[in-house]
Amino acid sequence: MEDRAARRAAENGVPSAVVHLYLNSSPTLDTTLLDACGWRVIRRFNVLTRPLSAAGDPLPVPDPVTGVTLRECRTDADRRRVHELLDAAFADHFEYHPRPYDEWLAGLGSDRTDWSLVWIASLAGLGDAGVLMARNDDTSMGWIRHLGVLEAARGRGIGSHLLRHAFGAFAARGRDTVGLGVDTQNTSEALRLYLRHGMTLHYAVHTWQVELPVRTTAR
Repeated sequence: MEDRAARRAAENGVPSAVVHLYLNSSPTLDTTLLDACGWRVIRRFNVLTRPLSAAGDPLPVPDPVTGVTLRECRTDADRRRVHELLDAAFADHFEYHPRPYDEWLAGLGSDRTDWSLVWIASLAGLGDAGVLMARNDDTSMGWIRHLGVLEAARGRGIGSHLLRHAFGAFAARGRDTVGLGVDTQNTSEALRLYLRHGMTLHYAVHTWQVELPVRTTAR
């Protein structure tokens, strides 16, 4: 893997390759081998879960105090808006790489995406300000893929409303568990939001990183 990464870096004309490896925070392998090769832990991602029930997780009603309203992603214009909102909301997030709309859509597997599990949040006086994308194709639980709120609109109840709506939507479909992954160093305090809404740690993943200089071949 390291050799291939270094070759690709050379092909791309850059001086080094940065390689990431994801391991459970309690791995079965001997991580001293990674230490000896120059790898270091740089990030931790928590996978959180929460039990659901139809009785305990009704769909939230629009809140007149916050002014937050939701709409389903039904049209191509809505999908383009989701793409724009995610790019803006995650611009400063670790390992987020913006992609053109068509490339992003293809990467999602748009023909397999359940767009009824994608909601755009609007805020009175501000317009579209947040988005949540979920999926229901896992056998063990419903899964929240992305929850993003524009920086200017954070702290105004949008993330909470989207999260409770996803809980209610999955509960209505008969799911008894919902999960998501979160970067524990996320600057938007997403981890605190999820914990406040009853999500708990399922397991954690460490991001290991090594930087490899490009090896040149003498001629």
